[in-house]
Amino acid sequence: MGVTRNTKRELTPATDGPVIFTMRDVPMLEQGTTYENLSTAENLWLALKVYASGGENALHAHQGEDHAFVVMQGKATFTFGDGHTEIVGLHEGVMIPKGSAYKFEADTAENLVLLRVGGGNRKVTGLDRLTRFGTPKDVSEQTLDASGAVKAGRSTQNGESGKQSVFAEGKFFSPSPR
Repeated sequence: MGVTRNTKRELTPATDGPVIFTMRDVPMLEQGTTYENLSTAENLWLALKVYASGGENALHAHQGEDHAFVVMQGKATFTFGDGHTEIVGLHEGVMIPKGSAYKFEADTAENLVLLRVGGGNRKVTGLDRLTRFGTPKDVSEQTLDASGAVKAGRSTQNGESGKQSVFAEGKFFSPSPR
């Protein structure tokens, strides 16, 4: 077993040992969203998400995944299935157990940067069926919108993620020291 370095945030399954990843130099946005895979193990996956505005605007629930968001920059208003809202700010987070409905919207004052950590009991084993974001497909296929249909990731009801990403020239989250 060796250690793998994922310095370019490529899809890097942790199959042969530990994976070292970076959250440095992630481009900031003028419009849209990015979803950068950090690493994926069989029952745990990490990603960095950036939103120019908007958010995940459609109420939805992950039936096969517990997950958490940690705010690394900006703030977001989370709305839960019972209508309750909470503002989650810098270095705060929210843990969302599987089956709990939620949505969120970024504050427009600055880009929202979220560390997303997910994990769950898989229906299948192995890392050969992953989404381009590093989430096992058997897990992502269990994400349902409020009507009970499988949630479509780029749907216009998902707000900012339905727009083309436009990068902010020369602006990065956590720039590398020069």
